[in-house]
Amino acid sequence: MRICAVALIGLIVLTGCGKKRGGSHGSGLGGFTSGGNGGDSPLSGPSDLPSATPSGLPTDLPSYSAPTPSYTYSAPPTYNSNGTNDITASGCDYDESAHSFEYTLSVRNPETQSMRYGISIQWDNQDGSGMLGSDYQSITVPPGSTQTVNASSYRYLTQQTSFTCKVTSALKYPSS
Repeated sequence: MRICAVALIGLIVLTGCGKKRGGSHGSGLGGFTSGGNGGDSPLSGPSDLPSATPSGLPTDLPSYSAPTPSYTYSAPPTYNSNGTNDITASGCDYDESAHSFEYTLSVRNPETQSMRYGISIQWDNQDGSGMLGSDYQSITVPPGSTQTVNASSYRYLTQQTSFTCKVTSALKYPSS
């Protein structure tokens, strides 16, 4: 019995259950600190953690840095969308056998890229009485090249007529 009593007192001393401090359980050896109103000292981490970097790790590892993306901006080529200055016209005529007005257009592309031309042609009565015919031509011209296109408009004339030929518009834009 005496041995049991000594063991029980030893257990109480070791677990800290017999100590009272400030109304809560203290931080005795091997005991637990519960929340509440205090205690003598704050909790601390284990004291057996290593404080230095582990040994045996390689020190000659290559460093890595993400590549920096590089962006280059190049402005699109500029061009004049009015292509009338790129056109030389000749052969303003009327073909009596085909009953059509004729006009030959030579289109020279001065740009550094292929251009598509949308060209409107008109034949007007020279006395100012109105339009006698019209045509629309679309042509793609490579950079620095010249191409020829023939415009025509069917019209059956019954009398002698004086007329003029003209390019009313020529819109150009890069061909895709």
